[in-house]
Amino acid sequence: MAAAPGEVHAHAAIVGERIVTNASYNDRVADLTRGEVNSYIIGWSRNGGRNQVVRILASSLEWLIADTTLFSMHQFNFVPQGGNTDKISLTAADGKVFYVASPNPGPGSHLKATVGGVGSVYTVVTHAPGQVKFSILSSDGTAPLYWTLNSDNEGTKITLELDNGTANQIWGVVEPDDN
Repeated sequence: MAAAPGEVHAHAAIVGERIVTNASYNDRVADLTRGEVNSYIIGWSRNGGRNQVVRILASSLEWLIADTTLFSMHQFNFVPQGGNTDKISLTAADGKVFYVASPNPGPGSHLKATVGGVGSVYTVVTHAPGQVKFSILSSDGTAPLYWTLNSDNEGTKITLELDNGTANQIWGVVEPDDN
């Protein structure tokens, strides 16, 4: 059963490998620049690279017992933290874990791959069937900030912005072979 708009995202509905596409610029996907620590998360054309694939886990227990070979180099891993929150990590080929983080989130902050998990737990809320919004509370605790793609130019950094009610803050979670 599909979740209603604004209903908390049910992880079980989209567990597995997916690609995160932007609803406003649907030829752009979330991509880790160069697959390196301290790199930005950007909007990029879908190219089939592992730095564009998301693995959504059913539970944090699955993360603890999974064979590390499941997590290919630079693959995004959404690990449930309880309720409607996920910690987003990346596992490199050498086994080192990085996090998609916003250590001091404020409007205009960029998403980066960082060491440590500070600022890496995001709220995932269903917008419509197959579409979600990712947010994190601002560092001053006053407002949620949403993943935002402000341009269809390749390499545009995904930023955190206040809710603007537009499609550039909505993300599709699709099978890697969907177009």
